[in-house]
Amino acid sequence: MGNLLVKHMNRSLLLRYCGLLLLCLISAVPRAQSQSKQTDKPIFYGISAYYGTFQVHTNVLSQFRGSHPSGIGLEMSQLLLTDKAKNTFGLYPKWGLGLGYVDFGHPDLGHALTALAYAEPFFKVHGAWRFSAKVGMGVAYMSNPYHVNSNPLNRTYSTKLAFPLSAGLNAYYFFNNQWAVKTSVSFEHISNGGLKAPNLGINYPLMAIALEHTLDTYNSNPVKDLEPFEKQSRQELLAAYSIKKDSVPDNQSIAALSYNRSFGGGRINSFTLAAMLEYRQLQAYKKAADQWSVAPLVGNEFLLGRLRFGQQIGFYLLQAAELPNNLFQNYYLRYQLSKQFTGGINLKAHGRVADYLAIQVGFAL
Repeated sequence: MGNLLVKHMNRSLLLRYCGLLLLCLISAVPRAQSQSKQTDKPIFYGISAYYGTFQVHTNVLSQFRGSHPSGIGLEMSQLLLTDKAKNTFGLYPKWGLGLGYVDFGHPDLGHALTALAYAEPFFKVHGAWRFSAKVGMGVAYMSNPYHVNSNPLNRTYSTKLAFPLSAGLNAYYFFNNQWAVKTSVSFEHISNGGLKAPNLGINYPLMAIALEHTLDTYNSNPVKDLEPFEKQSRQELLAAYSIKKDSVPDNQSIAALSYNRSFGGGRINSFTLAAMLEYRQLQAYKKAADQWSVAPLVGNEFLLGRLRFGQQIGFYLLQAAELPNNLFQNYYLRYQLSKQFTGGINLKAHGRVADYLAIQVGFAL
């Protein structure tokens, strides 16, 4: 009886959010655009529904096996069909903002309200069938974090604030240039970035269907006649800092210094080599060797104008105490503030578990 009541309450809450998102979608369409206009930067409005499967990546989460996250979302996006975008990226990109509600399919996991910024490069931007990839990140409000007494089984997140990451592929069918149905497959991750333990994270692949509409008139032609481009290379010295409340009584400070070298690849990517020196405030350990880590890294970064999204893998030559394994991943989002300075955020993880989220600043050498 209790489970039926919880499910009924979840459905009622979902219906309320559906109505709220629909109202937001209607109000987001500018009345001034009631008549179609010709542009090379059309704005699209979309609403979607999605369904996924909770991934049990450690036995501690086995009680959530069989849970199915589901939800709805709305998006506002802009497709860039300009010559500048074409020659910069070698394709036509789209960028957008999304709001969503997701019920994780288990009372202990609760639900989340998410806000996501994303980039979506199109492999094919003309004809009835169009295809793209999509990567995004943002912030989320989580309803039911871990609590030692009231919610001890939810070890996936322990703070109300979390950070969703998303990556996937999209297929569009355009009835005309203004209306389209979109189907998507993606992999979703939500965690608090290691700010507080436990933080095993929620991972789930999902499928989605969406309806998109634009009030604009535009021409979507194949990419051709690209101008020559110069491969980009860069050397940077980067400093990062994070505070996390982990298994120690007090907040744990983490500071890292990195050297990063990028080598030109294509129009939208570079390859990277890096070296990291990291200090962790571990009060239980007095030896300096227990608090320092040294590691080389190798990876790739996507170039989105002044924005860079990087993915690296590293291995410890010197490993601080309490780190779970020798290999780790590093993800970053950096914005080039000027020719010399960059700023952004950095997420370090071991496997599917986030270690910490840090603020990062860089100086070009």
